[in-house]
Amino acid sequence: MLFHIIVGFILPWVLGVYLFRNQTRLFITFFPIGVAVATLINDIGFNYFWEMEKNFKDLSLPSIPYNLGLYPILCCLFICGIHYKKVSTLITFLVFTLGTSFLESLIVLLGKLEYRNEWNIYWSSVSYLMAYLILYGYYKLVRKLILFK
Repeated sequence: MLFHIIVGFILPWVLGVYLFRNQTRLFITFFPIGVAVATLINDIGFNYFWEMEKNFKDLSLPSIPYNLGLYPILCCLFICGIHYKKVSTLITFLVFTLGTSFLESLIVLLGKLEYRNEWNIYWSSVSYLMAYLILYGYYKLVRKLILFK
């Protein structure tokens, strides 16, 4: 579990503190939706498709560091790429989906994550793409309502 706390929470928050200090409005707007989407997908996934720690009764407990660290901070970076850096939306989707899938592949190769019930890295890529699509839809909604310039 220490590995997951370091990789999923502590390391991402090094960047998270920087984002919070320099992009406070963006961070406060998009971090909560990142937590919500990560929690939704991980709760479904940990109960049916993958597992990290077999010694927990609640299978989704090991996802907490990732739900509060890595995934929402990646969501904020995703929006930064689109909103402030003016990177192409398609390229941003590709980079973040493939990058997140690559990170997960490393965790699988290290033996820290195990797939079940026919799940594989391709389905994980689809779940990341869905998460980024939800986040992008939320971003468009926020911009439409002129809450975020």
